[in-house]
Amino acid sequence: MSSALSLASASDADHRAKPRLKGRHRVLTVASVLLALVGGTVAEAGTAIAQPPSGACTQTCNNPPAGVSPWDWDAALEAADFWANHRIDWGSHTYNQGNTYAWLTYQQNAGWPGEATGDRWLGYYEPAEPNHPIQFIYYGGRFNDWDNNLSAFEQHRGVSPLQAYGTYRDSWGNTHYSPYVEYDMDYYPNAQVPRNARRIVRNTNNGDTFATFDHYQSWNYLGRY
Repeated sequence: MSSALSLASASDADHRAKPRLKGRHRVLTVASVLLALVGGTVAEAGTAIAQPPSGACTQTCNNPPAGVSPWDWDAALEAADFWANHRIDWGSHTYNQGNTYAWLTYQQNAGWPGEATGDRWLGYYEPAEPNHPIQFIYYGGRFNDWDNNLSAFEQHRGVSPLQAYGTYRDSWGNTHYSPYVEYDMDYYPNAQVPRNARRIVRNTNNGDTFATFDHYQSWNYLGRY
């Protein structure tokens, strides 16, 4: 993961003019009455997470939880759809400021690059932008969940500790790496620039996907992809 982050406050996120992935149209089945999130927040190991009702989000929650702007929530859902349907094409490359970057290619249901190939910038065309400019997005790779905030929330929801855990070393000295992978929500016109605080994180064991708008200080459940 990048160590140089330009953090944005929640109010900042509502009003900043930073471009987003406008071409990432999500395919959602929206019921005639949107499901309401209930339960407020759940505090686990010092973090607050919106708690959807059991069974309410079979794919995604269609309305933002309390404290999350519709703009942020929509961006998170679009980012999840984008990463779920884009794969890294290692044979195609683009150039930016003297460096070479691998290319993201659309392929339905073939996305979610794994944790082993993270910590890199990737390029792709943004079809919704004029003249299809090249954009760049950061892909973090493994999210270790060192403080166990995310895994504690998943276990609170009934997920087995065998599927949801932070990276740890066992009594025999073996390292067990967490199943979480992180992805940025926003794209940038150039690579290697300061990133904002918005991320989505997915559990590769069960597809549970979460959004954080404040650089891992709080989490919101998006659904299972």
